[in-house]
Amino acid sequence: MLEENIKEKEGKDQNQITTIEDDGLQASLEKQIVAASWVKAVAQLYETITLSKLYSIDKDSIFQGKRDIISGMWIGTAGQLSVAFYVSKQLFTSDKKNLLELQRKIVLSDSIQLVGNALALIGAAEVIQEEIGDGEIFIS
Repeated sequence: MLEENIKEKEGKDQNQITTIEDDGLQASLEKQIVAASWVKAVAQLYETITLSKLYSIDKDSIFQGKRDIISGMWIGTAGQLSVAFYVSKQLFTSDKKNLLELQRKIVLSDSIQLVGNALALIGAAEVIQEEIGDGEIFIS
């Protein structure tokens, strides 16, 4: 009987250790996700700024396709920065209601990013069509 109680207690202790380790791992992974979101946002911002500068010194006239690419990239960058911001806030929130509200804002930010990416894609197709110059519709 005593031996069974000791084994049961050791099992409970092991479960508590596993839970503590899992909690620590979860917290570490959540912090890594926040860091990755910010790295992605900063890299996207840098790419958008650099491409904007490149197009501003481009000798060719800037036609609609290039404008759409730049506009789409700026919209997408705004969405990515917003995602990083709300993911960061989520790390410091434990209230279920606030967590759900932050998740809703993250989904909305992802949607903004998607719209920007779609506009940049349309612009890229227009640039290719302009470069080909054959008048055919690239996307139908």
